[in-house]
Amino acid sequence: MSDYPHLLAPGRIGSMELRNRIVMSPMETMYGTSDGLPSDRTRAYFAARAAGGVGLITLGATGIDHQHPETPGGLHLGTDEGVAAHRALVEEVHAHGARIQPQIVHAGPDGLGPEMFGVTSLGPSVIPSYLTGRPSEEITPAQIGAVMDLYKAAVRRAREAGYDGIELHAAHGYMLLGSFLAPQRNRRTDDYRGDTVEGRMRVVFQALAAIRSEVGPDFPITLRISGFERVAGGRPMYETAQVAPSLVAAGVDAFHVSGGVIDRLVTNMVNGADDGDGLNVGAAAAVKEVVDVPVIAVGRLHDPARAEQVLADGRADFVAMARPLLADPELPAKLRTGGRVRHCISCENCIDSLEMRFSVDCAVNPRTGKETELAITPAPVARHLVVIGGGPGGLEAARVASARGHRVTLLERESELGGALRWASVVHPANAPFLDWLRSEVADAGIDVRLGATAGADDVAALTPDAVVVATGARTALPVIPGADLPHVRHGLAAAVADGWFPEGRRVVLLGATLAVAELAEHLAERGRYVALVDPGPELAPEFGWKRKSEHMHRLDRLGVTVHLRCEVERITAAGVVVVPEGGSARTLVADAVLVAGVPEPDLALYDALVARLPDVPVTAVGDATGYGLVQKAVEDGARAGVRV
Repeated sequence: MSDYPHLLAPGRIGSMELRNRIVMSPMETMYGTSDGLPSDRTRAYFAARAAGGVGLITLGATGIDHQHPETPGGLHLGTDEGVAAHRALVEEVHAHGARIQPQIVHAGPDGLGPEMFGVTSLGPSVIPSYLTGRPSEEITPAQIGAVMDLYKAAVRRAREAGYDGIELHAAHGYMLLGSFLAPQRNRRTDDYRGDTVEGRMRVVFQALAAIRSEVGPDFPITLRISGFERVAGGRPMYETAQVAPSLVAAGVDAFHVSGGVIDRLVTNMVNGADDGDGLNVGAAAAVKEVVDVPVIAVGRLHDPARAEQVLADGRADFVAMARPLLADPELPAKLRTGGRVRHCISCENCIDSLEMRFSVDCAVNPRTGKETELAITPAPVARHLVVIGGGPGGLEAARVASARGHRVTLLERESELGGALRWASVVHPANAPFLDWLRSEVADAGIDVRLGATAGADDVAALTPDAVVVATGARTALPVIPGADLPHVRHGLAAAVADGWFPEGRRVVLLGATLAVAELAEHLAERGRYVALVDPGPELAPEFGWKRKSEHMHRLDRLGVTVHLRCEVERITAAGVVVVPEGGSARTLVADAVLVAGVPEPDLALYDALVARLPDVPVTAVGDATGYGLVQKAVEDGARAGVRV
């Protein structure tokens, strides 16, 4: 019997039969074509999740008006000409046994229509877009009627494309319907007034009526709604439960209960590692207790065992996952077969990538969004690959190359595998399962792993490789600071953490501002140390985007860590660190212990030596050896090297 009898049990939403209770929740990818239609990349991405065994896929926000997109590359069902592209996507997913539905939205005040098409954005009131700050106009009753016609047309197209149902978006206090439901954004005083439940809900009932008039009673409608908005003046959990029965009477076949309201960083909506698990389960259970249709719970249900328990306890009927299925598209199938799941590490890379690279990618799964480009296919000729370095980049290169049929020798100078990911797992424990996964994959692949191995150019040449991957990591550049040789000063973040450094004194000054330094500051502060973080640069964790960065700033603040940027270090003394804050005068930060973290820099010395020593052998450098880039860069570099051998 499966360890997940509830998650893997068949389910039903209206007339839609599903092979299990796992739903891929909507997440923007920005993979669409320039005119907002599913692309080859879109199809490959969703096909991989369908092949991995998920029961139901829900597309990210799919607009009913192609001139009001939420994001560049966002999908729409706003024209008849787009139906064929959607049908191709549906057929691809159906071929793998999954069901699929679009999340139907009007972007309302939060679309990019003004910027991309010169049209006016519409909201319940004159309110700024969460994304651009541009204010909307207050939509009139006549314009609401026109929007209802757009809903009808979009759902008709969805059915023509072969979708199995739709999800109607009315959550998170944004876009058109969600904004009407949010008291803090809906300031109207007419029939849609924001200070009564009836006024806030009116437009949602109109949308349901319009959709049902077009597709009849048998086309499944799931309603995405925030159970609790988690902001001052926002809708409470009990209101969602109060209105749920009347929404069922209006045509809702299932509820997808999320939470929070959106801002640029999806704060309280997409949650980090220390925000807890199952954040919306209580609100989902409150809805389930008052309706007889299925309820889908979502929100940090990353652990399949926890998700199974939610269903076993009767708190929900389905569980939705987004990030776990970015990390491992085969998660549902592995739950059935007992396969090894690659877990999400809650690094928020997938959120930050939307603004930094304008498409979703995953730190632990380089094939997310690159399913075709980085496909692991059998090598035409088996070769001997030597990988130098057992960090995440080297482990991924070795794993992929071995899976393609190559013979792989992996050389690691330390006594265990993991590289920088070992100490990163100390300061961010969510990294540890990924490191365990990489180690186990390499062990099962039968790769020749040599620990404590010397890897000079002559040593590598003696192995007669057909190709070499250099994954030796960065070197640490340490600033020259008077007093840095005092006994209470440690040098190099990685070396300190790897040695298990923990200061005996209460007051600690960390010189550096990378993400890893911030994580170490939190680690020490949680264990009773008073920590100051000092750096001459202008930005905390410059290697990461604002989603992850802001979460660390909140944690540092909560833990009482002081942060000084644009702050010069003059010298270190026995009493502390003499600093000069921007615009200020020299002063001493008292310290019992000081860590000079240093700055990671590219280290291509071995790569250059190997290129010279083995002129006819392809040599590739990956990961931090070519420039500091965290797990995401290391793993993607390693995957690319593995597929190119």
